[in-house]
Amino acid sequence: MNLKHLAVVCVIALLPAVAVAQNAPPAPQNIPDGFKPLAFMAGSCWDGPLPDFVGTSLGVGTQTVTHCVRWRLENQVLTDTLRMEAMNPPVRGETNYYWDSETKTLRYIFWSVAGSYSTGTMKTEGEKLIFDDERLFGSKGVVHFNTIWTPSGPNAFVQNRQRQNADGTWTKSAVGTFTRQPMR
Repeated sequence: MNLKHLAVVCVIALLPAVAVAQNAPPAPQNIPDGFKPLAFMAGSCWDGPLPDFVGTSLGVGTQTVTHCVRWRLENQVLTDTLRMEAMNPPVRGETNYYWDSETKTLRYIFWSVAGSYSTGTMKTEGEKLIFDDERLFGSKGVVHFNTIWTPSGPNAFVQNRQRQNADGTWTKSAVGTFTRQPMR
């Protein structure tokens, strides 16, 4: 193998690593400490099929969910725009994560075009992002959720979500892997 062929082989071998690195946008300056566990999501969309999706009023079946995440208000709010296009009508909503300086907690509020909203907090356990106190307020009353996002490298995370039943037991609601996509 001559030097020219070796150079071509090296470039081809490095292309996947370069493509992955290009998908991850640079982190902004001055990220408040409470946001750092979520910061890897900013500047990208995250697509994932949730084959076991069970929603409170959304039905049962395979859903493709997209989260597009961006910084707002000089990195004081992280906004996650949600789309589930397979629903009829499509489900859309927006989550705003914000730092509660009084309680030193990362909080969020989600609004849906269906008229429901949810609130909760995020904490970490190692790499895991834990949303264990979500309350969804909608036409069917209040539903409690427990969700864990576990990063799987710089370009993916796994979601495990459970819904609390009326009797206090928990049912799997949505499990799937989300992968980084360009912002749209």
